[in-house]
Amino acid sequence: MSDYKIMAETLKNLLGMKNEAVAIKLLDNNDSAPDYDQTNKYTFCQFIMKAREGHKLLATGDNIACANGASALGFTPVPEKIRSGEFMAQLGSFQQAGAQQTMAVMPRFSLGQYTGIALAPLSEVDFEPDLIVLETVPEQLMWLSLAVIHQQGGRLQFSTNVSNGACVDITVVPQQTQALNVSLGCYGCRNATSIPAEHLLAGFPAKLLPEIIASLQSLSDKVIPRSREKKAYARVKSSADK
Repeated sequence: MSDYKIMAETLKNLLGMKNEAVAIKLLDNNDSAPDYDQTNKYTFCQFIMKAREGHKLLATGDNIACANGASALGFTPVPEKIRSGEFMAQLGSFQQAGAQQTMAVMPRFSLGQYTGIALAPLSEVDFEPDLIVLETVPEQLMWLSLAVIHQQGGRLQFSTNVSNGACVDITVVPQQTQALNVSLGCYGCRNATSIPAEHLLAGFPAKLLPEIIASLQSLSDKVIPRSREKKAYARVKSSADK
């Protein structure tokens, strides 16, 4: 298994993150994570928060305390109140017709596709992760995004409905597309976790991690420190102050 402890520290230092990266493993047999705690009920965004804080957890259909997240992850059928848009209309985030259309086109894991999801700090992971999740400031996610296209070039496209920031945007979408996705978050994750107002979320396939780190190391030679020095801004400010 790759040395994820070293990669976690390298990623954290290159980006300047305060938070730990979280590793996610999509399971087809929950017995493969016997020592992972599944005793408490959390929303899936809370599972990610607790893993970021150092816990090793197993999320299943029995302990995800959010019908929207549980059904998006394929653990339970989609409740009719969610499918019809009634739930989000009552919440006030959408008009019902808009909510119904949003739910109709939302990416989901198919029902029963996975039996559980193991989560742990990347630095302490004891499995080969499928996904890496970050919660940090936009500037650091900008460099992460640039690292993804640093070698091959191109453009990035991000997908969100601003309603399923953790369960869909940074879990389902990166797994289905096998690409980085950045999320603004959602009502649920901002209400239910410690995420600060200025933080965003990102998820990407773990197979991209070595290339991302190599690209960040290259960017750190010149581009990142020069940008953070803000010399161009300092010249403008100095001129305006005269």
